Amino acid sequence: MNKQFTLLALLIGASLQAQAAQDPFFTITEDSAGSASKGYEGPWAIGISKQGDALLTLHTDNDAGSYFSREPFANFLVDRFNFEPGCLLASSVCNSYWDDQVHRTYQWRIDNLNGGSQRENTGAFSGDENDGIVTALGDTSDDYVGYKMATSPYKSGGYYHVRTAFASVAGNQVDLNAKFTLTNDSGSAVNSLSLPNSMTKLDDRYIVAGTVAVTAGSDSSFKNCYGGNSDKSGHFTYCPGFDTQAAFWVLDSSGDNPKLTVAPSYYRADNSVLETAAATGLAEYNGKLYGVGYSSTGEAGSSTLSGRNVAVFWDLTLSGDTLSFGALSKVPLALGEPGRGDKKMRHSWAVGVNSAGYVVGNQLYTTNKNRNRPTEMFVYKIGQSGNAVIPFENAPAEGANSQAAAINEHSMVVGWRDARNYTSPVVSGTNRLQEAFLYNAASGSAWYLNDLICGKSDSGSKNCAVQSGGKYYHITYANGISADGSIAATAYRYDNETDLNKKQNGVVVSIKMSPAVADFTSIDSKYVVSNPPVVQTAAEESESGGGGGSLFWLTLLAAPFAWWRRRH
Repeated sequence: MNKQFTLLALLIGASLQAQAAQDPFFTITEDSAGSASKGYEGPWAIGISKQGDALLTLHTDNDAGSYFSREPFANFLVDRFNFEPGCLLASSVCNSYWDDQVHRTYQWRIDNLNGGSQRENTGAFSGDENDGIVTALGDTSDDYVGYKMATSPYKSGGYYHVRTAFASVAGNQVDLNAKFTLTNDSGSAVNSLSLPNSMTKLDDRYIVAGTVAVTAGSDSSFKNCYGGNSDKSGHFTYCPGFDTQAAFWVLDSSGDNPKLTVAPSYYRADNSVLETAAATGLAEYNGKLYGVGYSSTGEAGSSTLSGRNVAVFWDLTLSGDTLSFGALSKVPLALGEPGRGDKKMRHSWAVGVNSAGYVVGNQLYTTNKNRNRPTEMFVYKIGQSGNAVIPFENAPAEGANSQAAAINEHSMVVGWRDARNYTSPVVSGTNRLQEAFLYNAASGSAWYLNDLICGKSDSGSKNCAVQSGGKYYHITYANGISADGSIAATAYRYDNETDLNKKQNGVVVSIKMSPAVADFTSIDSKYVVSNPPVVQTAAEESESGGGGGSLFWLTLLAAPFAWWRRRH
């Protein structure tokens, strides 16, 4: 018996050795059309079509992101949570990011005051904000949404260039009407502000989620945003200068006849503050339609500048070309509401939802946590009991950052978090390097994408230069994930492993990451870097007795890895 067991062990060992060589789980293709840097470094990959046929890339003229400790490609015009907290870094670092040199944050403020374009698409959607910039793709590269910035400004102690959302379906581009208009100095009515965040095809219709201005903010807010100072006095905190509201546009099968529906109320209306809200996406779940995003809430006794955003979801009803808002619900978070309670949270916002009912988003601290004011990703399943899960809370260290960007129909989430071993203080310190992640909302498994682009030799040694001409990559941001598992990401490319390890001489490139298996069932468990709590609805908890997650996904993750491993 012992002899038979020994022979079996040898055979198993030999078999494993024979199958030790493996290709990377993801192969990298650089977006050559969008890899030429213009002015400030870039481009940044900001999205991918649902069918994975096209990347969406962006170049930014100014490095406002470093000053605000946010992502370089953030839309600083309307998403208040991106810039409102100001600079948290050491004063010398803040000053270095806010100087009068080209491409620094000072230039961002000057361009905002003068109405200059600050963002350009690269590659297939080449153009700046005056030409029309694409912000999100639909099912394929033929369908997309974006906005145009008019060259004729509204003038009131400064310049505000109107921004009008548009949608394009198979080459048919239409403007998306805004909620209200302004009157310029010549007495003519001009559009105000409308911006799209996503495009979803539902049966024979298209639904665009975004935000529109519903009124100019207080006189001080509007004038300080668009006519205030260009120094660090904080006049940008009055932006966007408008009270904005969540909005959806319904288009017919040809992309025509857009019909705008604006949310009827805020989560907690407070007209003493600057109120901002937006819809970021929608999906059908259990036969019902849900939209997600954020809505406004104010602090009791606060000033105009103390408006906050809270992550929410809406019940929606679509009848013909008419979309109506139902109940508005807050995503329950353990920290409570921004600006309420012990005021640990400054903002929260949802970024996506899928047909399995998973809502993903982020919460931003207002108080220090281990010398950082982190952004933390959350996962919430509509109907679950208790608060949303914070998968990477204090991982790998207290006060660690993590941010979700997108979720697909397989409940796979992409985003970025602090790179491993980067734990330096941010408050009165410096920004941390980021590293892209992949997270399974259904099972709680997570991976660093940088671990999934390396292969193994027959001897089992790791090889990270097996693709793209022997180049090395550090993947910083993952912004989109298609139905087939392809990921849009931004990476630093290095010529050799020494430069990679030292993070020197890197070139920013936009990449498409193509998986070996579309539903990711064959990722080897050795790459799992954390197993956060599994999110369940109350009904699922009852059925499972409060145990693990979806049996379907747990079964898939337990499947053999033969799809991935192969002999060389």
